Amino acid sequence: MTKKEHTNTYNGEEIYPSIDDDNQDLPPLVVSYNDKIRPILDAVDKLRRLNVTQEGIPLPTIVVVGDQSSGKSSVLESLAGISLPRGQDICTRVPLIMRLQHHTDPVPEFLLEYQKKSIKIDEESQISDAISKATVEIAGNSKGISNVPLTLVVKKEGVPDLTMIDLPGITRVPIGDQPENIYEQISGMIMEYIKPEESIILNVLSASVDFTTCESICMSRRVDSTGQRTLAVVTKCDRSPDGLLEKVTTNDVNIGLGYICVRNRINEETYEEARNQEATLFETHPLLSKIDNPWWVFQFWHIGLFRSNR
Repeated sequence: MTKKEHTNTYNGEEIYPSIDDDNQDLPPLVVSYNDKIRPILDAVDKLRRLNVTQEGIPLPTIVVVGDQSSGKSSVLESLAGISLPRGQDICTRVPLIMRLQHHTDPVPEFLLEYQKKSIKIDEESQISDAISKATVEIAGNSKGISNVPLTLVVKKEGVPDLTMIDLPGITRVPIGDQPENIYEQISGMIMEYIKPEESIILNVLSASVDFTTCESICMSRRVDSTGQRTLAVVTKCDRSPDGLLEKVTTNDVNIGLGYICVRNRINEETYEEARNQEATLFETHPLLSKIDNPWWVFQFWHIGLFRSNR
């Protein structure tokens, strides 16, 4: 069947999956992704750009949730290969929509969109500051939050073709000038985004916490009790390896889409150095090497298999 035969239209604009005929030299998992999953993501992203959600048409969305200091920023940085605002206090104060697009041009492109503004970011090193400044413009100088979203478009060679929404980390105790009801504000925002059945809940957990009492898990179970649309990414595994195998195999909290265990990038490591260290850790560590989390999972998660091979 030809590409044209797959074509659908919306508002007069063609929507069709991209078909890559140059798959013969790729691993079977990559071929399967390109043939079956990538076309769906292409079509969804095209519909998203057409703003069909404003017409009441729901689209699948990956929503990233986690307790404060769970390592959400590190996970997103690893996916996008860029630096995001970090700190001990709440860093994500508005919904951050990250639209990642594989870009065949070796020169990346970055764009920040909010409140009808569109700001081109010239250098990767400027992304974190640009997000911080836009956040202050939206949510103010205090540590409060706002439900007005930022959209960061990252067009870069090797990144996965994904659209994700990063939400503020969950905290129960107000810090500094945060409002007394900061927990209620954050939990209300999270529930708004994860309640739709089209949402895929990406739950970021620190390996050191008790999964059964984790706030983000409790929230996701309210709307997805069977876990059929919940995926867990377990961070800081190198710091808390004891008991982790039991946590991810017994699955007491019903993570239906499974667990992905990762090692966070440390200090000034490059992303390539961090991936190599992660691979070595899970291959050689006496406890972590027992986790049934084969190397292709890390490759799939970090860089390789979401990529368009055009």
